[in-house]
Amino acid sequence: MHPLSIFPQLFNYEIFAPLLLRLIVSLFLLWLGLSRYKKEYKGFSVLYFLSSILIFLGLYTQPASILGMAILKFDFYIDYWKNRNLVPVQTERYFLYFIAVVILISLLLTGPGAFAFDLPL
Repeated sequence: MHPLSIFPQLFNYEIFAPLLLRLIVSLFLLWLGLSRYKKEYKGFSVLYFLSSILIFLGLYTQPASILGMAILKFDFYIDYWKNRNLVPVQTERYFLYFIAVVILISLLLTGPGAFAFDLPL
């Protein structure tokens, strides 16, 4: 039976998809941690760095994903409520937060993928 896919051979590499998502979201969290370090609430930059390193290494990916979602939510609300009357809504930044949360939910549900220190049970 032939699957309805143009490139069914690429399904052999499905284990690498979470790896790519993991690397991208960890770099995004690292970038947010560096930018948060220059603002108020500098303590949250440590949480950004911690979740970024854990997700990058694939170590404790599920708790690190939950931590990443929590600090993204905090950062979103701080930026939104503090600047709601001063500047127009920065839709690009909020869209990036949304994409990062979706990737973190994906990592929470599917696991870290290839080249991770997490072992499936």
